[in-house]
Amino acid sequence: MKTTKQALQHFAWKLKKVWQMTEDDMTAFNIISKFIDKHQKEQFNDNQAFAKLYITYYGELLKYYKTTVYDKQPQKHLNSILSTPIEKVIQTFVETSNDVERALEYEIDGVLKHPRQWTEEDKKNINMKKPPNSYDECVCNLTAMINAALDLK
Repeated sequence: MKTTKQALQHFAWKLKKVWQMTEDDMTAFNIISKFIDKHQKEQFNDNQAFAKLYITYYGELLKYYKTTVYDKQPQKHLNSILSTPIEKVIQTFVETSNDVERALEYEIDGVLKHPRQWTEEDKKNINMKKPPNSYDECVCNLTAMINAALDLK
């Protein structure tokens, strides 16, 4: 089971089909169900900053995939991001930010190239004016930015 909703549905099925349900079982089930509903509403209200980003990015994915909210692809895309370990997300960010900084500051052999067009040899021949962003530096900066955003609520 992946969600509390699925667990509760399984429990409801057991009470109806397998176990002899008592009045206390039904009361317990209703209390648990109400608790989960309340928790989910509070969770949404307590995480407004995340909700805003999720909703905005979801809208951008609808445009990107040229689809409607009924299509599963944008949700799969979001779930893939959310299930990726934070260390991997940060490492990808570090690489992207360094590539963007290189692209903004340097030409390769007199030609502006997008970072995705660079060969490994091109990457070796680029001397950035400042050292590339380190993983630790990015973690520190991202942590500060994210905490500031969460404080906005």
